[in-house]
Amino acid sequence: MDVPEDTIVFADSGGFDFANEEVDTTPAKTLDTQRQLDADILGTVDIPLSRENRAAENQRRIDQSIEYALKASDHHDGEGLLFASVHGYDPETIRNNIQYLEKNGEFDGYALGSMVPIRTDYKKVTKLILSARNATDKHLHVYGLGGLVYQPLLLYLGVDSFDSSAFIRSAGNRNYLIPGFGGEELRNIEELDRLPCPCPVCGQKALDEIREDRTALTQHNLWALATELRRFRYVAESGRDIEEYLDLRFSGNEVTKRAYETAKQQMRRLS
Repeated sequence: MDVPEDTIVFADSGGFDFANEEVDTTPAKTLDTQRQLDADILGTVDIPLSRENRAAENQRRIDQSIEYALKASDHHDGEGLLFASVHGYDPETIRNNIQYLEKNGEFDGYALGSMVPIRTDYKKVTKLILSARNATDKHLHVYGLGGLVYQPLLLYLGVDSFDSSAFIRSAGNRNYLIPGFGGEELRNIEELDRLPCPCPVCGQKALDEIREDRTALTQHNLWALATELRRFRYVAESGRDIEEYLDLRFSGNEVTKRAYETAKQQMRRLS
């Protein structure tokens, strides 16, 4: 993909392919494929949960994912970092699973899954992430979240890394991401010759060009996420008050403001 040599590659197992299908691989085969990709971080085979699944079926999926993680630990040769995929729809399950994996396997970090089906339930997602964060000091990854709304929240909650296709899906819906604000459909932007972003895409293309070029819009949206991330890192590393920054960051949207307030309340209960 012509990325720089120092780019960190995280290859997960593609668990959502198994959400409604039988698992057609093994932990050993998946590790071998990930090594062939020359991945720096390897994710264990997992079977995501679903709101539609009954409790018994979801528990089977949780147990199967734990079993796959332990088998991957047995087959891991130490080349690359190994993250165990963890699932659960209540904080106790998340905590117990991570503690069990810590005692019975060797992992460099944990990846919290099954967040996408419940992503609009900010209170629940926040509780699950904090449960995982408090269960381990190792690297914590969150699968499937990471748009302009979730990215600052995840960083605030102590998440180390995350992945998301939000920038691609937003471009598919002709949604233009604006750091510090959120998304705006391009059909609502009519009077500007130039869009309000100095990224390499917007700095070289006029509005009409980007409107007709989905690839350019996708590239811009990725730049928007990178800008949001760098702003947060600057605030954190410069010693400024992160909560003051986020109070301002989320003040313009009532939904995201409530999500942040929920996260802040839970963080303060733990301090």
